[in-house]
Amino acid sequence: MDAKAFIDQRVFSPALNSQVISGEVKAVVRNSRSWVNQFRRVGDLLQYFDRFKGEGTSKAFIALRQAGLSTFEDVLPEFYEKFEPWRSDCTRLDDFVVGQIYSPRSILAFAGVYDSRAGGILPIGKVGTHRAVFIKATMTGGKYNNTWLPDGTSLKYYLKSIQGNFGDHYQDNQSISKYPDIPIYAFTRNKKDDNFKFSGIFKSVRIHIDPDQSKWFELHRSDVAGHEILTSEDQYFRSFDQLVAIASASSSEERARRLAAAPKKPKRRMIVSYNFERNADVVAEVLAQAAGICGGCGSEAPFTRNSDGTPYLEVHHRRPLAAGGADCVENAIALCPNCHRREHNGPARWPWLGVSAGRS
Repeated sequence: MDAKAFIDQRVFSPALNSQVISGEVKAVVRNSRSWVNQFRRVGDLLQYFDRFKGEGTSKAFIALRQAGLSTFEDVLPEFYEKFEPWRSDCTRLDDFVVGQIYSPRSILAFAGVYDSRAGGILPIGKVGTHRAVFIKATMTGGKYNNTWLPDGTSLKYYLKSIQGNFGDHYQDNQSISKYPDIPIYAFTRNKKDDNFKFSGIFKSVRIHIDPDQSKWFELHRSDVAGHEILTSEDQYFRSFDQLVAIASASSSEERARRLAAAPKKPKRRMIVSYNFERNADVVAEVLAQAAGICGGCGSEAPFTRNSDGTPYLEVHHRRPLAAGGADCVENAIALCPNCHRREHNGPARWPWLGVSAGRS
C-alpha cells in the first residue's frame, strides 16, 4: 500500500462514507484529501503530516473522534513506521521543468503553504536562508496588472500590497528585494482560473514606482547554471545512493511490488558537472612510471586499452584536487579500477579526511 492509499483508507474514505459526519466536516476532509493528492513523493507527504503531531483541536478532529473515526493524529505512529525510511524522497527545485503546467496547490505545497488564499510570493525556506522564491503571476483578471515587458522575456511583477500599501517591509517583498541574487521561479498563467506554466528562472533587476505609488519588480530571465534547475553530478549520485540504501532496506516483496508498477524507461535529467583542467603530462608520466603495475595492490593492469593497446590504469590524486591537492606527479599514483574505486568508496590506502573525494 502506498502512502496516499494508506491515508485514504484509514482517514478519508471512512469519514466521507460516514452517515454521522456533517457536510461541513466532510468538506474539510475533501479539502485535506485534495492537498494530499498534490504530493508527488512520500517525503513531501511526511513533511505535510508533521504538522499534525500532538493532540488535535480543530472542529473536524473533534467530530471524527466523537464518531469513533481515525484522524491524522491517530494514524501518524503507524504511518511513520511504514514510510519514515522514505523521508528524504522529496520534490526538489530541479524537478520543476520549464514549460510544464502546475496546479496552484502543487506550487503552494512545495513552498510548505497549505492555504489556497496565500499570496503570489512564496519564499522557499525561511527568509534569510531561503533557497529560492516562487512567484505566481496572473496576467488577466488577477489582483495585480502583471504583464510581460516588451522584450518578451522580462516580467513586470507587482509587490505584495495590503489595502493599497506596497510595503517594502512585508517579508514576502523582502525575500526578493533584500536578496537580489536569489533565483525567482516564475509560474505564469493568462487567466485567473488557469493552471500555471513554469516560465523559467528570473532575477530581480530593480523596483519601479508607478504614479499611483504602486510598485513592481522588473524581473529578467536568468541563465542559471548555478541554480538547482540543473542537478550537479555529485548531488545526483548522493541522492541516488541514498535511495538505493533505502530500497535495500525494503523486503523483496516490497521491491517486487514497486518494480511491477515502475516505468521501464527512465526519465532523463539534465546534470551539470564541473571538472579541473588536468595536466596531460602528469597523467602520461605517472602511467609511464607505473609500467602497467597498479600502485595499490601491485597487480598487472586488468586489460589493455582498445585505442592503443597500453595497460589500463587510472591516475588518482592522493590529496584530491577539490581539497587543494596539486596536479603533479608527486601527488598522483596509477591504480587499477578496483583500487581506484576503493580509494573513493571504501577503506582508502591514502585516506583524505578533509573532503569527500566524490566519483572522479
